[in-house]
Amino acid sequence: MRWILSAVALFALVGCGSSESAEPEAPASPSASASPTPAVTPEAASPTGAPEPQALSEFRCSAGEDGSPWTASGLLSNSGKDAATYQVSVYVGPLDGDTREVRTLRIDPINPGESDRFDLDDVPAGGDTCHVQVLRTP
Repeated sequence: MRWILSAVALFALVGCGSSESAEPEAPASPSASASPTPAVTPEAASPTGAPEPQALSEFRCSAGEDGSPWTASGLLSNSGKDAATYQVSVYVGPLDGDTREVRTLRIDPINPGESDRFDLDDVPAGGDTCHVQVLRTP
Protein backbone atom coordinates (compact mmCIF):
# COMPACT_ATOMS: atom_id res chain seq x y z
CA MET A 1 0.00 0.00 0.00
CA ARG A 2 2.85 2.37 0.86
CA TRP A 3 4.38 1.82 -2.59
CA ILE A 4 1.07 2.67 -4.25
CA LEU A 5 0.86 5.92 -2.29
CA SER A 6 4.44 6.71 -3.29
CA ALA A 7 3.61 5.99 -6.92
CA VAL A 8 0.49 8.16 -6.79
CA ALA A 9 2.43 11.02 -5.22
CA LEU A 10 5.24 10.58 -7.71
CA PHE A 11 2.70 10.61 -10.55
CA ALA A 12 1.92 14.21 -9.61
CA LEU A 13 5.62 15.03 -9.74
CA VAL A 14 6.43 13.64 -13.18
CA GLY A 15 6.82 16.31 -15.78
CA CYS A 16 7.47 19.01 -13.22
CA GLY A 17 10.71 20.84 -12.81
CA SER A 18 10.97 22.42 -16.23
CA SER A 19 12.41 25.91 -16.00
CA GLU A 20 10.69 26.98 -19.20
CA SER A 21 7.55 29.05 -19.11
CA ALA A 22 4.39 27.70 -20.65
CA GLU A 23 3.29 31.26 -21.46
CA PRO A 24 4.39 32.92 -24.71
CA GLU A 25 6.54 36.01 -24.37
CA ALA A 26 5.17 39.31 -25.65
CA PRO A 27 7.15 40.98 -28.44
CA ALA A 28 9.49 43.75 -27.27
CA SER A 29 7.77 46.33 -29.47
CA PRO A 30 4.48 45.83 -31.26
CA SER A 31 4.55 45.88 -35.06
CA ALA A 32 2.02 45.15 -37.75
CA SER A 33 4.09 42.30 -39.20
CA ALA A 34 4.99 40.59 -35.91
CA SER A 35 3.51 37.14 -35.45
CA PRO A 36 2.70 35.81 -31.99
CA THR A 37 5.31 33.61 -30.34
CA PRO A 38 4.05 30.02 -29.96
CA ALA A 39 3.67 28.59 -26.47
CA VAL A 40 6.64 26.59 -25.22
CA THR A 41 5.97 22.89 -24.71
CA PRO A 42 7.24 21.56 -21.36
CA GLU A 43 10.29 19.27 -21.56
CA ALA A 44 8.47 16.31 -20.01
CA ALA A 45 4.77 15.90 -20.54
CA SER A 46 2.54 14.58 -17.82
CA PRO A 47 2.54 10.83 -17.84
CA THR A 48 -0.17 8.91 -19.60
CA GLY A 49 -0.69 5.22 -19.15
CA ALA A 50 -1.54 2.66 -16.55
CA PRO A 51 0.61 2.00 -13.47
CA GLU A 52 2.33 -1.35 -13.83
CA PRO A 53 4.66 -1.81 -10.84
CA GLN A 54 4.69 -5.60 -11.32
CA ALA A 55 6.71 -5.13 -14.53
CA LEU A 56 9.70 -3.90 -12.48
CA SER A 57 12.25 -6.16 -10.79
CA GLU A 58 15.88 -5.93 -9.69
CA PHE A 59 15.42 -2.22 -8.97
CA ARG A 60 18.45 -0.46 -7.50
CA CYS A 61 18.75 3.19 -6.56
CA SER A 62 21.92 4.53 -4.97
CA ALA A 63 23.83 7.70 -4.29
CA GLY A 64 27.14 8.20 -6.01
CA GLU A 65 30.31 8.48 -4.01
CA ASP A 66 31.35 11.82 -2.52
CA GLY A 67 28.11 13.62 -3.38
CA SER A 68 27.96 12.61 -7.03
CA PRO A 69 24.48 12.18 -8.57
CA TRP A 70 22.21 9.24 -7.81
CA THR A 71 21.69 6.39 -10.26
CA ALA A 72 18.84 3.92 -10.71
CA SER A 73 18.56 0.68 -12.65
CA GLY A 74 16.18 -2.19 -13.05
CA LEU A 75 14.62 -4.83 -15.23
CA LEU A 76 11.27 -4.40 -16.97
CA SER A 77 9.39 -7.53 -18.01
CA ASN A 78 6.38 -7.61 -20.29
CA SER A 79 3.96 -10.31 -19.14
CA GLY A 80 1.19 -9.06 -21.45
CA LYS A 81 0.01 -10.44 -24.78
CA ASP A 82 1.16 -7.44 -26.84
CA ALA A 83 4.38 -5.44 -27.12
CA ALA A 84 4.44 -2.63 -24.56
CA THR A 85 6.21 0.69 -24.11
CA TYR A 86 7.02 1.72 -20.54
CA GLN A 87 7.80 4.97 -18.79
CA VAL A 88 10.00 4.82 -15.68
CA SER A 89 10.24 7.85 -13.38
CA VAL A 90 12.59 8.11 -10.41
CA TYR A 91 12.89 10.74 -7.70
CA VAL A 92 14.96 10.87 -4.52
CA GLY A 93 13.53 12.89 -1.64
CA PRO A 94 10.41 13.47 0.43
CA LEU A 95 6.86 13.09 -0.83
CA ASP A 96 5.67 16.34 0.70
CA GLY A 97 3.54 17.70 -2.15
CA ASP A 98 6.13 20.21 -3.34
CA THR A 99 7.01 20.35 -7.03
CA ARG A 100 10.25 18.49 -7.67
CA GLU A 101 12.39 17.48 -10.62
CA VAL A 102 11.95 13.84 -11.66
CA ARG A 103 14.16 11.76 -13.97
CA THR A 104 12.03 9.98 -16.57
CA LEU A 105 12.96 7.41 -19.20
CA ARG A 106 10.73 6.03 -21.94
CA ILE A 107 11.52 2.40 -22.73
CA ASP A 108 11.12 1.20 -26.34
CA PRO A 109 8.51 -1.51 -26.90
CA ILE A 110 9.24 -4.80 -25.15
CA ASN A 111 7.80 -7.89 -26.81
CA PRO A 112 5.53 -10.23 -24.82
CA GLY A 113 7.50 -12.54 -22.54
CA GLU A 114 10.70 -10.49 -22.92
CA SER A 115 12.60 -8.15 -20.59
CA ASP A 116 14.78 -5.07 -20.94
CA ARG A 117 17.26 -3.52 -18.51
CA PHE A 118 17.41 0.22 -17.96
CA ASP A 119 19.83 2.62 -16.31
CA LEU A 120 19.13 6.18 -15.22
CA ASP A 121 21.98 8.54 -14.37
CA ASP A 122 21.80 11.96 -12.74
CA VAL A 123 18.64 11.22 -10.76
CA PRO A 124 17.58 14.42 -8.93
CA ALA A 125 18.03 14.19 -5.18
CA GLY A 126 16.34 16.25 -2.51
CA GLY A 127 16.69 13.69 0.26
CA ASP A 128 17.65 10.07 0.76
CA THR A 129 14.52 8.04 -0.07
CA CYS A 130 14.18 6.74 -3.62
CA HIS A 131 10.76 6.55 -5.30
CA VAL A 132 10.00 4.88 -8.62
CA GLN A 133 6.95 4.79 -10.88
CA VAL A 134 6.40 2.45 -13.84
CA LEU A 135 3.68 3.17 -16.38
CA ARG A 136 2.66 1.06 -19.37
CA THR A 137 2.13 3.73 -21.99
CA PRO A 138 -0.19 3.66 -24.99
